[in-house]
Amino acid sequence: MISFQLLLASLLWTGGALLAFELIWYFLEKKLDLLKKLPPGLIEEAGVGYFVSKFVMQFAFLVVVPTAVYSWFYVMVPFYGVRAGIAMALLLFIFGIMPFTVTILMRVKLPVSFILFQLAGYLLKLIMVYGIIGYLYIL
Repeated sequence: MISFQLLLASLLWTGGALLAFELIWYFLEKKLDLLKKLPPGLIEEAGVGYFVSKFVMQFAFLVVVPTAVYSWFYVMVPFYGVRAGIAMALLLFIFGIMPFTVTILMRVKLPVSFILFQLAGYLLKLIMVYGIIGYLYIL
């Protein structure tokens, strides 16, 4: 049986943590200016609209989907807790994001510093989100 209270609490806490992280990461990305070597026509202007659309997309795929899936299947999962959440985040990062990134780097000439910065951000976001979900579901 799915616990809607636990599902909503997980959405609230992981969404809040993701918002705080995204704000910090957004300002850090602007400060470092890692895309200064690319032509201005290739880069979408970073403003409020960009931040909101990026946050909504990440909230949907990094918070809502994992929380909904975990809330349905956490009874059947043989492991639990923060360490299980971190293990799942690392597994998704290694098997999900890394192959795509390596393929993109081989085909498109993007600054490696920008790609590494984005990879570090996604790894930290995955660890944070899955760690919070894993922690809340053992309470």
